[in-house]
Amino acid sequence: MVCAPVLLVLAWNGATGTFLTLFGLGLVSDVLDGVLARWLGQESDFGARLDQWADFALWLAFPLGAWWLWPEIVHREAAYVILAIVCLLLPTAIAYVKYREVPGYHTWSAKLGSVLMGIGVPLLLIFDFAWPFRLAALFLLVCAIDEMLITVLLPECRHDVPSALHATRLRGRAASERSGRSPDA
Repeated sequence: MVCAPVLLVLAWNGATGTFLTLFGLGLVSDVLDGVLARWLGQESDFGARLDQWADFALWLAFPLGAWWLWPEIVHREAAYVILAIVCLLLPTAIAYVKYREVPGYHTWSAKLGSVLMGIGVPLLLIFDFAWPFRLAALFLLVCAIDEMLITVLLPECRHDVPSALHATRLRGRAASERSGRSPDA
C-alpha cells in the first residue's frame, strides 16, 4: 500500500526506471504476502481486507503514473486500459453495495490475471509490445465476471473464495445446514 503514493511521486518526477522497479517489487510483495501469511499461520479477515486495499492502491496508482510517463502508449491503448480499470473496480463496487464492505476473494482467475498483467504491462511500456497487455486486459473481464458471480451467489461477505464454483458449493453447504440436512447427503 505504501508503494502507491511513492509510485505517483516517481512518475510525476519522470523516474521511469525506479517507477518500474518499485511497481515490480509491489507485485512481488503482493504475491509473497499471502504466501507468508499462510506459511506463518497469520491469516485473518483484516489481513485479507488490507491486501485487497493494497492491491487497489497499487493497480490504481499504476495507470495514472503510466499516463504521466508514457502518455502516447496509454492514449493508444486507452480502450484496454479503461477495460482493465473497470474490471478491477466494478466487481468491488458491486460487492460493496451488497455487503457494505470490500471482500478479498483472491480468486484463482484474479491471481492469473495479475501474473498476465505483470508480464503484459512491462512488455508494453518498455518494449511497446502490446498484445500481451491486451490479452491480460481481456482476461481481466473473466476475472470480473468470476468475482461478480461470487457476489451474486454468496449472501454474506467472504474472503478467500477461489472461484464462482467454490461459491456455489459454499452456498449449497449453507443451504443444507439451514435445512438441517447433512451437506454430503
